[in-house]
Amino acid sequence: MATTLEDPSLESRQLPPLEPEPWEPIHPRYRNVLRLRLLVVGLAVTLGPWIPVIFSSTVTPFSWLPSTAGALVVLFLATVWVPRKVRRTQYLLRDRDVHLRTGCWWFRTVSVAINRIQHVEITQGPLERLNGLSELVIYTAGGFKSDVKVPGLETDLAQRLKAHLTRRATEEAGPTADETWEEDRHVDAERE
Repeated sequence: MATTLEDPSLESRQLPPLEPEPWEPIHPRYRNVLRLRLLVVGLAVTLGPWIPVIFSSTVTPFSWLPSTAGALVVLFLATVWVPRKVRRTQYLLRDRDVHLRTGCWWFRTVSVAINRIQHVEITQGPLERLNGLSELVIYTAGGFKSDVKVPGLETDLAQRLKAHLTRRATEEAGPTADETWEEDRHVDAERE
C-alpha cells in the first residue's frame, strides 16, 4: 500500500516578507575593528615593497609606486568600504529563525531555523575586545563550519542573544534521551 505525500505549491505573495521586520544594525564601533585590521594589512602592503630596495640599496624612479598604490587602496577601503559594510550588516531575530544580511557591493542574506541550531558561541579577538565587541557564531545541524556569524555586537548583547538562542533551540528540540528515560522511569514507578 503506497502513500502519497501532498506538497501544495505556494505563490510568492503567500510568503512572509522580511523587509518590514525590524532589522537590527551592528554596533558602529565595528568600523574601528575593520579599520585597525586594514591598518595592519596596509602597513604590510605599503612597507613590503621597500624591503628589497633596502637590502639591495637600489632605488629606481618607480620604487615608490607599489607602496603608493597599496596605500591608496587601503585608504579607499577604510573610508568607503568600511562604513558601507558596517551600515549594511544587520541581523533579524524572530521566534523561529535568525537572519543575517551583509554586503557592501554584493549583498547576501543567510537564514537559519532555530530548530536547526546545534550550538552557539561567542568569539572575541583582541581588536574586538579593545572596542567592547564580540561576534556571535551559530552552528547548525549538518554543517561542518559556522552558518551565521554576526559581528560587531556589544559583548553583553551577544551573551544575551546566545542565551536566548540556546534556550529556544533546546525548547524546539524537545526532551533529550535522558529526560525521556527519567519520565519513563517515573511513570513505571507510579504504576508499581
